[in-house]
Amino acid sequence: MLMIILWICCHGFWIILIGEIIFAVSKVMMDNATSCYLYDFLAINNKQSNMTKIYGNLNFFLALSTAIAGIFGSIIYTKINSVFLLKTELIFMAIAAWLIISMPNIKHNKAVKSKINYFLISVKYIWNKKHIRYYIMYSGLLTSFSVLFSVSFQPIMQKSLFPIYAFGFLTFINHSIRAMAGILSGKVAKLIEINKIIKPLYFLYLFAIVATLIITVIDKKFIIFSLLSVICIMIGMQLIFTIMHISRLHKYVDISKRGSVISINNFVSKGLTASILIISRIFLDNTNLFGLYIVALIIFIIFSTYIMSKACKVEV
Repeated sequence: MLMIILWICCHGFWIILIGEIIFAVSKVMMDNATSCYLYDFLAINNKQSNMTKIYGNLNFFLALSTAIAGIFGSIIYTKINSVFLLKTELIFMAIAAWLIISMPNIKHNKAVKSKINYFLISVKYIWNKKHIRYYIMYSGLLTSFSVLFSVSFQPIMQKSLFPIYAFGFLTFINHSIRAMAGILSGKVAKLIEINKIIKPLYFLYLFAIVATLIITVIDKKFIIFSLLSVICIMIGMQLIFTIMHISRLHKYVDISKRGSVISINNFVSKGLTASILIISRIFLDNTNLFGLYIVALIIFIIFSTYIMSKACKVEV
């Protein structure tokens, strides 16, 4: 909410940057708490075996609402103005804050969390658990590239002279697919073990990077939009893997360490994402999207090949 208030009342690059930092911090805190709260709530009701399904459903509604916002947001922005759009978003944020405050409270052992070295103990714990470590690294790497794809959509479409509403429609497609991924994740988890998805995702993401390279050198709008839509499908498949991975973490980690392990998982994911975006910014200042994705291809092959080879050898 503070981010939106800043954007309504102030203007300029630094205000946007401060708003994004506030949003990033709040999102990490919320992401850390969401899955932990959900698992604890299910455990109280002896339904923790449904974690993947319920967590997937939660992501369905999150992605569906984002998809709808993508359409209506672009319409409001083009037909009315950005201030009205921000005020509308502020209302929805206020409703969301009220709903969060209204949730039932779940008590935790605060003594454990108050230890100074708790974070370091958790890092050591994860590092010594190969069946956790490599999945955290792989999930974080795939997530970071998904974000890179998503933030590339707008400059790609601007370069190809797509109208604003086309970007809103692509956003709708992207998040609609993510919504479907949330619904399907529980069913996929019952049919396929998580280690069986690692290699297909590796090759699909290689294809997505190559597809982006092709997009940067052609000017056929239909082909560009079609390839971007295919990349959205791959992002949805990555989300299924991430949901299964986070649900799996709760299964393998004892209750005293669960909160910190989930926090470290998100820290790795956000850290890798930030690193990829910083690298992309550096290269975009001196080259173009084609050069950026050549570098991205090299980075992905080097790191993901190693992590994938290790994760595939770990017992589920």
